[in-house]
Amino acid sequence: MNILFINIQLRKDSIRRQLPVGLAYVMTAANKAGFDFDLIDMDIDNISMRSLKSRLQKKLYDIYAFGCIATGYKQVKGIAKTIREIHPLAKIIAGNSVASSMSDLLLETTEVDYAVVGEADGTIVDLLRSLLFGSSKIEQVKGIVIGNHKEGVPYRYKTLKRKPIDNLDSIGFPKWDLFDLKKYRRYSKKNVNSFAKDEITSFPLNSARGCPYNCSFCYHVFKGQKYRRYSITAVVDEIKRLHSVYGCNYIAFWDELTFPNDLSAKNFIEEMEKLPFKIKWAATTRSGIFNSKSLSLLKRMKTVGCESISFSLENADKRILNQMNKSITVKGFKAQANVLHKAGIVPLTSIIFGYPSESKETIKKTIEVCRQCNIYPSTGFLLPLPGTIIYDWAKKYSYIDDEVEYLERIGDRQDFHINLTNMYSVEFVDIVREELTKLADEQGVKVDNVFKTGTYKKPKDK
Repeated sequence: MNILFINIQLRKDSIRRQLPVGLAYVMTAANKAGFDFDLIDMDIDNISMRSLKSRLQKKLYDIYAFGCIATGYKQVKGIAKTIREIHPLAKIIAGNSVASSMSDLLLETTEVDYAVVGEADGTIVDLLRSLLFGSSKIEQVKGIVIGNHKEGVPYRYKTLKRKPIDNLDSIGFPKWDLFDLKKYRRYSKKNVNSFAKDEITSFPLNSARGCPYNCSFCYHVFKGQKYRRYSITAVVDEIKRLHSVYGCNYIAFWDELTFPNDLSAKNFIEEMEKLPFKIKWAATTRSGIFNSKSLSLLKRMKTVGCESISFSLENADKRILNQMNKSITVKGFKAQANVLHKAGIVPLTSIIFGYPSESKETIKKTIEVCRQCNIYPSTGFLLPLPGTIIYDWAKKYSYIDDEVEYLERIGDRQDFHINLTNMYSVEFVDIVREELTKLADEQGVKVDNVFKTGTYKKPKDK
């Protein structure tokens, strides 16, 4: 029996082509367990659905595995359908949040046989062993939901929940050679917000899994699990490996939360100061972690290569922040942005418009905070996703009547898909676009699309 992994393309016109971190961990786990497999990378090779079908017809596999975020439901449905038409007896596995957040719906409405729920490193190995060798009954594989399409009667069985991996060091990091790195290197500089004039070879790096907070709009596959971090030693050793083996000179931390507090940042900086080489990097934190007292620490952070820190404002209206369950303050956000500017580190943020309480006034208030902080934000419209509080709210009040129809038409959050506000849709979108355009002009930021992150001016070191 043989196995095919597929890296799904979600954004055909995107200028970025990121190495797929989640799939990389899954494939690495399968590789370490001794499984042989092939890969079709739709994203880096820009493969259309029609071209995919042609490729799939050239060689049949017994097991097909892929996954993506929930907004890729339509692609998952289409790929699974194509596979079933070509190979009716194939086993089809889906993972990531498209499977974790709506496993029942996915199995009911697509040709997917197995939904991997949550952390997949151990699950994929057990599932492949069961399917290929019958090492255990499929119902004994923890962390999956099983579907049955063969008898025309929807059947689903949810197995026992898999315990999260407590010691992330034990699983290591992805084997990036499983991908065509020569092709991905072409996008290295486009994949990061860097001011370096020299050539950049960037790699994503996961230093943590999960997030200790529960924002009402956010879903990730580790939601509800304990926030876990790699040891600093493991992270720094991985940076050394990426630098020596792949020539990496820019690390993009691919975390929900890289630094949960200032102590974690301090400990990391101390280890980075010991490196025998220089490397640039960007990380994520939470609003309110740093303030004026953090200036000396952040200057050290700048010295060891930090170019930018991302932390989300999302909205400046207190009522909407409460609806988001964001648990931050505008005051704390401003203080953090200000001290990062002083340290010569670029503060990056994202904002979301479209909660039920949104109005012209709250939109302007949020943009004004970005103006005061000299930040051009990555902007998106509220996009309720399965598994979130706001999605359940939208269903309850009939903003989402037909889940399949909704999931098949949504895409990037920069595109307007649903209106939960009391404003007319045209009015809503126009005011957001108008305010963003004004902000971009004032800050001298070059943007092709005002709803996406702009090209930032290099900060002055102070």
